[in-house]
Amino acid sequence: MRKLSGWQKAGLIAGVGCFSILGVLVIGLVVAVVWARSTIADLGDTTPATVERTIPVASAVDASPVPPAGPAAPSGSATPPATPAANERPLNLTLDLQEGSFTIRPGPPGSQVQVQGTFAPGLYELTENHDAATRSSAIRFRAKAPMWARILSGIGGGDDSRDRPELTVLIPPATPMNLTLRLSMGESRIDLGGLDLGDVSVDASMGEYRLDFGQPVTGSVRRLRLDTSMGNVSLDNLGNARPQTVETAASMGNLTADLGGAWTPGSDAALSFTQSMGEMTLRVPSGLRLETDFRNAEGQPSDRPAVEPDASTDPNAPLLRLRVTSSMGETRVIRY
Repeated sequence: MRKLSGWQKAGLIAGVGCFSILGVLVIGLVVAVVWARSTIADLGDTTPATVERTIPVASAVDASPVPPAGPAAPSGSATPPATPAANERPLNLTLDLQEGSFTIRPGPPGSQVQVQGTFAPGLYELTENHDAATRSSAIRFRAKAPMWARILSGIGGGDDSRDRPELTVLIPPATPMNLTLRLSMGESRIDLGGLDLGDVSVDASMGEYRLDFGQPVTGSVRRLRLDTSMGNVSLDNLGNARPQTVETAASMGNLTADLGGAWTPGSDAALSFTQSMGEMTLRVPSGLRLETDFRNAEGQPSDRPAVEPDASTDPNAPLLRLRVTSSMGETRVIRY
């Protein structure tokens, strides 16, 4: 047998070492897949099931007995302000939705909050929490299984029972409410048109989101706050919300906002848009009066071309006071 040279011995040892490492990796991957599938199996049924759930919220009519009247106030003394009954306070509704395809829109008149769709009960959970004292309701949808287990359990020709959940949430249109939306790792189509809204807060991250006001809301939104990161977001028909104040912050993604819609004649709205590391496009109808203030990341006035002047000569046209702060990205304001 011919004696191997030093280089040949080194090559043989390196080859054996590489195959050994490869073998260890394969064995480790197999073990991880088996462990992941065992973890998933322990959680329950992974077959998607249809869900139709009605979630009652605080009654719109206060059925509690009226407390007896107290003694009359002395003559000349100030009358204490009346404490609002529970049904006079708006509902505080929170929707916390993760990892799925979600549709949020108004439900039929006189209805409660309804959730419809499909998801695997062994992989995801739909929970609710209510506080009658503060007239608050929270609905949460999230994964029960860890992300690594769901990813690894799909390796090697697993079944198709782990399709992305699809849920539709119907919101009662005649219920006055403050609405909070927390959306992440998914896709959402949201239409809040026709609802009776006070404050609206939206946190959206890692996904594709479309927020629309398809028709005018009841009254006007006092404050709309939109905070987005690592995703693409579009905001349509903002004028149908008739907001008094808009505060938007977007980072690491693209934001497109159309400020058209049925603004209240003579209204005066303050709009703030902040963008970092992404593109922002704001579309403003020519029939609106517009005041702009562009700032850089340090809050200093930005040197950029002026926006096309107003086309409306109506002194009663809605006035938008627009402040735009941007850094590490492109911002465009388009009149149409």
